Amino acid sequence: MTSLDRTPGGPENSVRAYAWAAVTTLATLGTVLVLAFTGNDEAAVAVTAVGVLGGAIGAVQVTINIRR
Repeated sequence: MTSLDRTPGGPENSVRAYAWAAVTTLATLGTVLVLAFTGNDEAAVAVTAVGVLGGAIGAVQVTINIRR
């Protein structure tokens, strides 16, 4: 169901959030592995730190504004 401010709600929203979390986790893991195997250890550690901070405290947030 959609609320008055047009934000989606309900179980379909939680499924999307779970899928988004899974995809971003896999993408971050893939990035860290590629960086580590190509000899960029410092960059791999930095990406890992950002990923941990983003997951633990929500420090990383991306906002996309769509105008219609």
